[in-house]
Amino acid sequence: MRSSRGAPYVCPRCQMERMQMSRTESKRNIWVSARLMAILASVGCGAGMAPEAPDEGPVGAHRLSFEEFERSTYREPETGIYIVDGDMPMSDLEELREYYDGLSKPGALTVHAVGSANAVWNSTQKLNLTYCVSTGFGGSRHARIVDAMARAANAWESAANINFIHVPAEDSACTATNPNVVFDVRPVSGLGYVARAFFPNDIRPYRNLLIDSSAFENLAPQTLTGLLRHELGHILGLRHESTRSGSGACFEDSNWRALTPYDSDSVMHSPQCMGANTADLHLTQRDRIGIRALYGAGNGNLALMGNSSASSTYCYGPGSNCYSPDRVNDGSRDSTLNGHHSWTNADNVGLPQWVQVDLGHPYVINQAVVVGSSGGVPQSYLLEYWNGSAWVATANVAGNTQVQRTHDFAPVVTSRVRLLGRLGSATQPGYVRVNEIELYNTHENLALGAAASASSSFCSLGCYSPSRVNDGIPSLELGPNTSWTNAAGAALPQWVDLDFGGLRTFRRIELYMSTSGAPQALSIQVWNELNVLGGWVTLHVVRDNVHARTTHLSSAITTSKLRILGQLGSVEQPGYVRINEVEVYEN
Repeated sequence: MRSSRGAPYVCPRCQMERMQMSRTESKRNIWVSARLMAILASVGCGAGMAPEAPDEGPVGAHRLSFEEFERSTYREPETGIYIVDGDMPMSDLEELREYYDGLSKPGALTVHAVGSANAVWNSTQKLNLTYCVSTGFGGSRHARIVDAMARAANAWESAANINFIHVPAEDSACTATNPNVVFDVRPVSGLGYVARAFFPNDIRPYRNLLIDSSAFENLAPQTLTGLLRHELGHILGLRHESTRSGSGACFEDSNWRALTPYDSDSVMHSPQCMGANTADLHLTQRDRIGIRALYGAGNGNLALMGNSSASSTYCYGPGSNCYSPDRVNDGSRDSTLNGHHSWTNADNVGLPQWVQVDLGHPYVINQAVVVGSSGGVPQSYLLEYWNGSAWVATANVAGNTQVQRTHDFAPVVTSRVRLLGRLGSATQPGYVRVNEIELYNTHENLALGAAASASSSFCSLGCYSPSRVNDGIPSLELGPNTSWTNAAGAALPQWVDLDFGGLRTFRRIELYMSTSGAPQALSIQVWNELNVLGGWVTLHVVRDNVHARTTHLSSAITTSKLRILGQLGSVEQPGYVRINEVEVYEN
């Protein structure tokens, strides 16, 4: 069981963070960004990043001396720790100096590359990440932090084999010197940041998650839970995503190792640093892939990453008297009927009433588990997903008496799922009670772990990188954040490849293309593993295509590489082949 969770904040300077080696080397040298372990290459769009700016001469040639830099850097009064980039702690002057020495110099970048090990929790530590939450937060704020930490930790535990554990018995002695927990969560005020965390190789006195009083103010569109998702990413060893040159802003340094391609939507990327996510901070598919590469697969329940809401809520006081929608994705299948475990609609409101989970990003889902309240299960409900313009039912239940039901359905792409209750229990038909909703994709998309490359890429006003075709975002929109497109003037055919890094067996391929720019003709090819000289073999041929999404089935195919070969673009722009997402499944 997991009872502890973590926290993020919206960094004023945001770049993805990577894992570190030693305390000093980690902050500058070996940070691991939660991004796929291959730098993707593409002709005309180096690794999917925007082209380098031309040399503009000595712009900003004046560089602060270290003494000036040190005087201008915020320093915590009590600990003496320096805070850089919004939430990165530097324990002493020596470490700050190493950080300074690695900053950008006029006309060039200085890259630190020390060693090859990542600063991550080991196989024992990662399952016992204990923490306390200081009672110094005060009654209601303490309860809010406990809940937000639990929900933020659930999100990471959904993706990776890790376990955050809250130890309430240590809350009253929650200090930096408490040896009974791995880290402490404590309040601060007026220290120049909303929150700051630490990295896995920090020693115990520096393993603190400090949360400023401003975090309890209106953070919209972010939430306290979203803030803590970000900070827990640091605690797991991730750097700001915006430190990658592909982000174009908030550059920190070049001392990182990529786990996945650059992700402007990452939970480790803030909108202030040209992040694409203008809502709350949620894990993206690439965040999940990257953290899984470090720690192994998690429990897979996508609902744990989401924010919940409801049409109305029964709430007549604190604790067990308030049946919050937050209960439906808190990771507990406990079917006890009370405010600690259940959501229930408000008194005297007409049915239907709904409770929903918003994942923040689109995901493929083909299974949902619904847990009701013992003695109060809803008799009739619809399980629905949002298709971008309307709610669509995946399950229509009537005459229900089961506390727990599993619903399997054809895969759908959605960012929101809701339960629409039409009739409550036999004893209280006006109340719809739901204790838990779990969401899964039970078929692994083999494309997510592949390295993507292309014959060419269009890079102007945004780079249509090949990394878009397996970023886990099955969008049908046309744009540099969703599509790969070949370079202007490049002769057709043009291709985008997926290299699995080893043999994979599959039977189904899903192609997502741009609604306004789907290619008219393409072939799907696989690498011939039986021929020592290799070579591409055509598996599927598509002609006169008018569909933005297509499914391609075959008998079992075993190969190490897959290629989409575009022979003719859309009617409007026949010279451009556009592919948004490629999904590959065993079943």
